[in-house]
Amino acid sequence: MMIHDFLVESAQRRPEAPLLVHKGTRTSYGEIEASSNRCAHLLRDLGLRRGERVGLLLPNSARYVVSYYAGLKAGAVVVPMHQATDARSLRKLMGDCGAVGLIGGPGTRERIMKATEELPDLRWVLLPADELTPGDPLPAHVRGVPESAEDAMSAEADPRRRGIDLDRATIIYTSGSTGRPRGATLSHLNVVANTRSILAYLQLTSEDRVLQVLPFPYVYGKSLLNTHVAVGGSVVLHDNMVFPETALEAMERVQATSFAGVPATFAILLNRSSLARRRIPSLRYVTQAGGGMPLPHLKRLIEALPGVRIFVMYGATEAAARLSWLEPEMLLSKLGSIGKPIPNVELTIRRDDGTEAEAGETGEIVARGSNIMEGYWGDAEATAEVLDQHGFHTGDLGWRDEEGYLWVAGRKREMIKSGAHRISPKEIEEVLLEHPAVEEAAVVGKPDEYLGEIIVAHITVRLEPAEVRSGPAEVLSESQEVRGEPVTPNAIRLFCQERLPAHKVPQEVRIRDSMPRNPSGKLDKRALREETAG
Repeated sequence: MMIHDFLVESAQRRPEAPLLVHKGTRTSYGEIEASSNRCAHLLRDLGLRRGERVGLLLPNSARYVVSYYAGLKAGAVVVPMHQATDARSLRKLMGDCGAVGLIGGPGTRERIMKATEELPDLRWVLLPADELTPGDPLPAHVRGVPESAEDAMSAEADPRRRGIDLDRATIIYTSGSTGRPRGATLSHLNVVANTRSILAYLQLTSEDRVLQVLPFPYVYGKSLLNTHVAVGGSVVLHDNMVFPETALEAMERVQATSFAGVPATFAILLNRSSLARRRIPSLRYVTQAGGGMPLPHLKRLIEALPGVRIFVMYGATEAAARLSWLEPEMLLSKLGSIGKPIPNVELTIRRDDGTEAEAGETGEIVARGSNIMEGYWGDAEATAEVLDQHGFHTGDLGWRDEEGYLWVAGRKREMIKSGAHRISPKEIEEVLLEHPAVEEAAVVGKPDEYLGEIIVAHITVRLEPAEVRSGPAEVLSESQEVRGEPVTPNAIRLFCQERLPAHKVPQEVRIRDSMPRNPSGKLDKRALREETAG
C-alpha cells in the first residue's frame, strides 16, 4: 500500500464525492484523481526518476493536493515547504535534499527566481502560466514549465511507478529546538501505518468533514489530508485564524464534523471568539496535538464543547505524526495525560543509561513503531542522536502511571537550571494561565551570572472577542489594561508567589502584544529564548 493509493481507491469508490471545499468551490475525488494523473505524467515526461526529490511551495489548495499525490505517483520524494518560505530558506532546503524539481504557486515567482541561482541539482520549475514569463532569469540548466503543460497529458492512463512501501515518500523539515533545519525522511510505510492507526481510534467515515486551518506542509496538517482521503471524507479549507469567528461560521455553514488545532488555535478560539456560547450541531469531535495544551485552556475547552468528543494526541514529525492518544472518556479522570500509545506503537520511559523507568519515575519518552522515520536526510550525526536500539528519543521528559497512561513533564532542552533546581516551564505556564487576564504564557530561562539561569515569563493578556488586534510582536512597556483593570509584571509575580515555591516564581515578567510563532502556528520557544537572552 502506497500513500497515493488512498486517493486512487477513494476516487474509484466515490468519484463524485467532494474531496476539497475551498472558498465555496467543491473539488471531487474524480477531479483530483484526474488532475494528479496529468501532473504525474508531466513530471515523468520531465525526466523525473524514482526517488528524486521534488519541492512544493504552495498554499493549502486543490493545487497542493494535486501536486502532492502526483509527485508520489511519479515516484518522487515530495518535500513540502511552507508557503511563506523566503528565498534564502528555500535555497537552503532545496539544496540540502538535492531537489531536481520545484512546483510553485501564485506569488512565489520572485522567491523561486532568487533561490535557483545556487541550486546545481535543480532541473525544472513548474509554475502557473502567468507566473512564468519570457526572459525570467532562470539559470541555463533550469527549465521553466507552465502549469498549463499538464493539459496535454493523459488523465486516464495510470502514471503510478511500481514501488514498495519501504520507498521514501516525503522529507519534512523541522528545526526542532536547535534552529537547524533537519529533514525527517518518511517512507510510504511510515505514513500509511500511522494513517491506519489514526483511523482506528478516530473511527473516521466517508461522512466526515474536517475544517482545516493547519497548513498541509505541517505533519499534523498532512495527516488530516491523508486520513480523510483514506476514507473518502472531505477537507474544508479555511485560510487563516486572524478572524476566528469566521472559522466558527464556516463550521456551521459546511456542517463540519471535526476540527483540529494546536494549543494556540484553541487559545484564540477560547479567548477571541464566541466558541463558549455557540453550539455547532454537526461537530462530532475535535483533535488537539502540536504540544501540550495548558490545563486551564483544556478545562475551558471541555466546558465550551459539551457533547463533543475531545481527542488529546501526542506525536512528532519524526513519527509521521502520531504516537499516543487519550480516549475522550478518560479526559477528566486523566486530565493532562497524553494517553496511551496508538495501535502498533510502543512508548517507553527511559533513564539516561537507557534502562526502562518504573511507574511514576521521570525519564525520556522513547518510541518504536513502523511509523518512525528512517532518519534525518543527509545527517547521520543528528540521526544517531535520536535513533538507537530502543527507538526514537523524542526529547520529551515524561512518566507513566500504574494504569499505563503517559504524562509529559517537559522538553529536556527546555528545562531551566536555576541554582540547584531543575525547573519545568510547563508547571509555571499553567499557573500563569490560571490568572483571569492571561491569554497565553511561555516561560524560558535567561542566562545569569550567579544562578546559571533565571526564570522569565512572557505573557499576552486576554481581550474581549471584539478586540482582536494585529501588530508587531513587541513587548509592551510596563502594563496593560484588561476590562479597566491594570495588569502589571509585579501583579503577575505576586499571583505566582501565592501558588508556587519561591524558586519557581519568575524573576521577570514581560507583557507582550503577541507571541512568536513558526509557520505551523506553534509557539516558537527557540525564538523566544534567543530574544530573552539578547
